[in-house]
Amino acid sequence: MKVFIILSVAISLVVAAPSVDPEDQGKSVEKRGLHDSHYALDDHHHLVDKKVIITKKVPVPYPVEVEKHVKVPVPYPVPVEKKVPVYVEKSVPVYIEKKVHVPVDRPVPVPYKVPVEVPVVHKEYVEVPKPYPVHIEKPYPVYVKKPVYIEKPVPVSIKIKHHKH
Repeated sequence: MKVFIILSVAISLVVAAPSVDPEDQGKSVEKRGLHDSHYALDDHHHLVDKKVIITKKVPVPYPVEVEKHVKVPVPYPVPVEKKVPVYVEKSVPVYIEKKVHVPVDRPVPVPYKVPVEVPVVHKEYVEVPKPYPVHIEKPYPVYVKKPVYIEKPVPVSIKIKHHKH
């Protein structure tokens, strides 16, 4: 029973598969939007699919070589203006610098310092009277106020009361 079901499903798939020609691959054009109109329905109100195949040959351009011959006389005459004599001066003064070595009787040091007079503020020292020690022959008492604490035992009487329970 199972073999019969599998065999019938396989046959239905093969029959339902559309056949495709190798020439028609990618060239079929489907019309869209005809499902809603009444033109696509036949008398029994079944949908009909219409396919149109367009075949068109387009010419391919190819290069063509064209040779054109233009006649030009080989010794072509070129117009030349009159020859004018030009004079060029040959004696032109040229100045050339030459270094002449001159002996120096005193050599000058390279970093030569030129004295420049600029007012400079100098410190001025002034004598200030300073305190100096003086000897006093007689000593005298000096009083300083400081509190002095003296410890002294003071008798204190303490009374102890006993409570009865």
